[in-house]
Amino acid sequence: MRHLRLIAVPLAALSLVSCGLTEEQLQPTITRAEAERKVLSYDLDVRRTLLGGSQTEASARRLDSLECETADIPGPKGRVESSLDTQLVSHKPEGNKAVFDAFEQKVRALGFTEKWRYPDAVMYTSSKDEFAIGLTESRDSSKTLTLSVSSPCVWPDGTAIKE
Repeated sequence: MRHLRLIAVPLAALSLVSCGLTEEQLQPTITRAEAERKVLSYDLDVRRTLLGGSQTEASARRLDSLECETADIPGPKGRVESSLDTQLVSHKPEGNKAVFDAFEQKVRALGFTEKWRYPDAVMYTSSKDEFAIGLTESRDSSKTLTLSVSSPCVWPDGTAIKE
């Protein structure tokens, strides 16, 4: 019986690969809970730098966990991405350039590299853990800054879902 189990596991993986899943997509990941903890940790670490140790308050914080596969993003069903958008409230719009500069210095120190940039937004990613961190200035007159942190796509319990 033991030998049959050893054969069944590779066959199950092979059947998933033959349905369009790559070996990389079948690899174990961190869990959704671990991804959420890391998103919250990156958010707090960057906010402490941007707002000061005693001014880590923010408004409109929302931790989401969304399915990764959509019509625009193909991939295996069941993977999720955790993300958090936090509006920063302890700054003045005329100081946004200084906040962007401090943000970029902090995320580079954390090992992130620039993925893309626009006049009012920048996104960095980590090659170490595939998390992403961005900062966006609203286009309305408030010039509110939003810090965004997201995880890579992960399996909820860390292992591929066998359909």
